[in-house]
Formats: sequence, structure tokens, C-alpha cells
Amino acid sequence: MNHILILVSTFQCGASDQAATNTPALVFSVRTWQGEFSSKDISGGVETTPVVGAIYTVKSDGKNLKKIAQLGKNTDFPTSSPDGKWIYFQSNASGRSQIYRCRHDGKDVANLTEGDRLGKRWREAFGYSLSADGSKMLYTVHDGSIGQVALANADGSSPRLLALKLGYIYMAALSPKLDRVAFSGPARGYRLLIADLPDGQPRLLTPDQPDSYVPQFTPDGKTIVFVRRDGDIYRVDADGRNLRRLTKGNDYVEFRLSPKDAHGSTDGPHLSPDGKRIAYIARKKGVPSVCVMNLDGSEQRQLTYRKSASGRVRWSPDGKEIAFVSFEAKYPQLFVVSAAGGRPRQLTSLQGAVYFVNWLPR
Repeated sequence: MNHILILVSTFQCGASDQAATNTPALVFSVRTWQGEFSSKDISGGVETTPVVGAIYTVKSDGKNLKKIAQLGKNTDFPTSSPDGKWIYFQSNASGRSQIYRCRHDGKDVANLTEGDRLGKRWREAFGYSLSADGSKMLYTVHDGSIGQVALANADGSSPRLLALKLGYIYMAALSPKLDRVAFSGPARGYRLLIADLPDGQPRLLTPDQPDSYVPQFTPDGKTIVFVRRDGDIYRVDADGRNLRRLTKGNDYVEFRLSPKDAHGSTDGPHLSPDGKRIAYIARKKGVPSVCVMNLDGSEQRQLTYRKSASGRVRWSPDGKEIAFVSFEAKYPQLFVVSAAGGRPRQLTSLQGAVYFVNWLPR
């Protein structure tokens, strides 16, 4: 961006503008509903209380709160492209779950998965993730019974299905070099698998570890970090060697919005930008709390000591802070805490649940 400075009061205006520019920002979703939220598993999917979602941005000092998108039902799960040009999210606004993107001001909304690009069978698209360079997008398509992983360009063009013969898979992640994809799903009892791109045969990474979820590659692509149903954090080399359990007794996997939320969503760990540390949620004295540790499991530290449950940890781009959500009365709100520890800052007090959060690139 080019800046033109006016000479009158240059020093004061320049300092103020610079401070505002340097304040990091976040993008997050807010869910609202009538009555008490509930969910349960049903044949072929999940039944939940009807939810209206919206996408917001806010500075990490709590200023400049803006609603940028509210397409309707289940507008949720926002993230930014690495270059900062786009905000991605998913929504049921069309009557089917689809993946969208828009500008940071909410303009130029586009449905990236509309139509029958992969065939009429696949009615829903969700669970997307972007490659590290922002050029590719992985997502899940679902036909009402099973799901498959699709790979497309970041604008939704040229989609294709991966490992189609394997069965029901999802929870996919691309390696930084775009040469491999890791995923999980019911096809192999939620054991992690990895396949070389473009069309390599899937190989088991965790043959003795079922119920392994949300894999993510370290920035060098050599290691995959994941969480198991027992709530503990694990790592494994991308070639399947050196499987290690990093924590013991976390007893926490799913983020839930109420006691009747029987089908919460997996609340996995998050790697720091340099790949050297892991932020995660562990149950401490009965309360899900924000914790950090090194990639090898050393120096485990509890960062938050709130009385209410926390979740959705996300490192800031500079690795100095961690965003998370924690309940304030009925709804979870957005907080930020220093990675070195200290008192968390509450950024929102909304009449709705802050459900998913990510940082915007600086």
C-alpha cells in the first residue's frame, strides 16, 4: 500500500497511523440461536439447533470490531489467505453447505464450490483448509452418507477427488511443498493416512493408533502433529517413523456450546509459525485450559486459569500471542493471551457465541 503524508502535523498523524497499522487483527465467527443449543448424531450426519452465523474482524486491542459477512445459516469457520487478500468461510446460505470467500471489507463474495463440479452426487462442501502458500485448497464433499477429500485451486477451480476408492475420509492437510496430503476418517477407523500427490496410494501413518484427528504439518513438512480421542497430543514423522505421545491425561478433544451439544467439533492443537511450539487445550482441575509446549513435548505450561472452558487456540503471526475463546456466562467470547503467560485480554462481549477464530496476516 502506498502512503501519502500531509506535512501539517506529520509526526502525530504518522505515529497514530503506524500504531493502527501495526496492531494485529483477527477474523472470527459468531453463532446465534434460539433457546438452548443442542446437537446429536443421526444417520448420515448431525442434527443441530438451527444457527445463524456471521463473520467479524477485530483488532487485537479490541478496537475496530466489524461484521463483514452474514449470509445466513451456518456462516462459519473463517480464515485468511496468506497474502491477506481474501477471507474464506463456509455457509449454508444456498441451502447446501458451500465454501465462500470475500474481501476483508465483505465485498466480492464468491461461492467457490457451487454447482456440480465434482458430480451431482456430492451435495455438500465444507471442512476446507488452505495450502501454506495460498495457491491450493483442500475440502470435504459429502453425499449425505460419506465424505471424500477434494483438492482445488484457491479460487475453487479445477477440483478433483483424492483417494476416491479408500472410503469415507476427511480432516485433510497439505504438506508445505504441496507434494503430500495427510487425512483421517472412518475408512480406516480414523487412523492417519498420507498419500503422495498427484495420485499416490494412501499409506497408514498410525496403524496402531485409531481415532487420530486433525493432522497438521510442521513448516518444514517433516513432522505431523495430531490429537487422539483420548485428548492427548501426538507427533509422527511424515514417513511414519518416530511416533511419539507428547502429553498424558489431557482428557479433552471436542469443543461444545452447551451440555446438550452431544456432537462437539474436534478442538485440535495449533503449531506456532516457526513450528517449534504447540498450543493446545488440556483439562486442568476439570476445566479445559490453554497450554503450550515445545514440539518435542518439553516445557509444558498452563497459560490460562479461568473457571470456564476455553478452546480454539490459534498462534498470532509473530508467535507472541495466542487467541482463544472462553465462556462468559452463556456464550464463549474472544480472548488473547501472551505466549509467555499473563492475564488474558477479552476482546468481545457479544450476544452470541464466538465459535472459530484465526489471525489475519500482518
